Amino acid sequence: MNLDDILSLASDRTLSELERARARRATRRVQQEYQRALSEGRDLTGDIEVRDPLTTDTDEVARITRAAQLAKLGTVTWVRASGELTWSDEMALILGYPPGTLRHSVATLTRLVHPDDVDGVRRVVESVWRDRTVRETTCRVIGPDRVTRYVHCHLEYVVDAENRPYGIIATGRDITELELARQEQARLARRRETVQAELAGRDPVTGLFHRARFADEIDTAQRGGPGVLLVVAVEPVGPATGPDAGLDPDPEGEFGGDADEQQRLAVAVAQVVRRVARRTDVCGLTGPYEFGVLMQRTTLSSATALAERIIDGIRSQSFVLGRTRLVDAWGGLVRYQGRDGSRGVDLIVDAETAWRRARATGVDRVALDQPAAEDERRELCRSRVRATVAENRFTLYTQPILDLRLNQITRQEILLRVVNDGGQAHSASTLLGDAERLDEILPIDRWVIDRTIELIARGPRTSHYQVNLSGRSLGDPHLLERVQQRLQQYDVDPGQLTFEITETARIGNLTEAHNFAYGIRQLGCQLALDDFGSGHVPFAFLTCFPVDLVKVGGEFIAGIAHSVANRGIVRSIVEMCRGLGIRTAAEHVEDEATMDLLRDYGVDFAQGYLVGKPKPVTSPARTPLVPAEPEVDPERELRAATG
Repeated sequence: MNLDDILSLASDRTLSELERARARRATRRVQQEYQRALSEGRDLTGDIEVRDPLTTDTDEVARITRAAQLAKLGTVTWVRASGELTWSDEMALILGYPPGTLRHSVATLTRLVHPDDVDGVRRVVESVWRDRTVRETTCRVIGPDRVTRYVHCHLEYVVDAENRPYGIIATGRDITELELARQEQARLARRRETVQAELAGRDPVTGLFHRARFADEIDTAQRGGPGVLLVVAVEPVGPATGPDAGLDPDPEGEFGGDADEQQRLAVAVAQVVRRVARRTDVCGLTGPYEFGVLMQRTTLSSATALAERIIDGIRSQSFVLGRTRLVDAWGGLVRYQGRDGSRGVDLIVDAETAWRRARATGVDRVALDQPAAEDERRELCRSRVRATVAENRFTLYTQPILDLRLNQITRQEILLRVVNDGGQAHSASTLLGDAERLDEILPIDRWVIDRTIELIARGPRTSHYQVNLSGRSLGDPHLLERVQQRLQQYDVDPGQLTFEITETARIGNLTEAHNFAYGIRQLGCQLALDDFGSGHVPFAFLTCFPVDLVKVGGEFIAGIAHSVANRGIVRSIVEMCRGLGIRTAAEHVEDEATMDLLRDYGVDFAQGYLVGKPKPVTSPARTPLVPAEPEVDPERELRAATG
């Protein structure tokens, strides 16, 4: 088909009555502009005779009404002089009423329009009359059965046969099905934009699965048959060498020096693990400097050979981290049969037990032919947790918190670290997870409370500290009394302390937890909810507990500048908390773009590497903190003895 064919088709097309009416109005507007130009003396090129090609004896209102009837559209006509409002039988049916059953009036029509759309419709009508133009709008109407329908209207300013202002006529049609389809398409587009193609659970530094997600992968693999799980642990060997030799090899008390060096070391080891592992193997982080490799459908001998290659690859490299530092590595393997009832987290614990046994006995790796018995595994974990508590192998770090209203650091969060056999401090996340699972978390929380209150007593009285408590510890009826005793013992202002309830474990006794929360507030301390949206605490917690501060889960803050979903979630949480009188804080703030968004949303506090990195606690007196006295819980000892 060429251009001539297209023009021929266009010339043969017969205009509808509605199209002719609209063309007539457009022609009249052109004619008016032409006359105005002549009256103003403007020089027009050429003599143009403007005439209305659709001129007939029929007035514009009748023409539009007739065209709407032919197209089976409803009409609503408003006459300016009398204020009269009428609508056609077709429009009555669109509104959901039989013809002749509704009294024609502005009040009636307003009552039929959805309350949320009335003001918008009124503004459109006023603009059509004021600007003498055409507008389109879509609104909802409510029928006699309370069913809501969507109606699209085309509103036109009209004149009478003498070209005098007459009123407004609207043609409308029911577009409910089209509108619902459009909304569904928009919803699907938003969902595609906000949903993640893969489950969350990867470490942003190494790209490996986190412990919980890695455990899920193990559970899935076990349904497919036997395999082997390997966990490789990495630790430094001796002092640093190179240009910085002779300096403190671990100036911040953390394995590998500062946080940047830790990340570089983790990335370097992860690269070795990935390079040696097979394409079908699944890799993950099982703990601080613990790297897991899940080998499906393989023999223990093949897995052992792969473990040796990974360990040799790690030991043979000098990891350059500002200072050259050598590392050592040990491996723990456990073979599983599949469908034997062992959970992924259980197999990780068994592999960790194996690598610790390898380090203790001076061998490269230890392999278990089968998972440990449940009772044996629980006792090993329980013994490890209790030994750490009894040997006082904890230390405290602090991380600054920025008040976004003042742009000033006004708080510090207390962070717990575990000191390993080599004297290095590392994250306590794995130990805390085991302690919560085995109901051994209370002694650790008591240790943290004692040290934190003593730390506050040694520091300036203007400081404010936030300390974490497990949700399970809140069920202890003596915890509140212990806090009160320590505050009195060290003469500490309760207003300097906020207790953060973590969501990593379910609250054991809601009644006791409720009593603790209100008791803490009565003492003068504040209450915060940590990792909100990431754990087990429901939204109802915010209305039942006197929470002063909500810390938004770091998984929603990381990458928020590039995530529509995370921005929507964070903005909603902030708005909800503001309505409830709760302040908000954001963790994992690592760049200015994120900080700017949080300010715009009205977040009160920010915490992360951009604000400040964790640092070990140092007291002005430079004296060690006194170890907590051991406490015996008879009921807990009885439970442990009876399994």
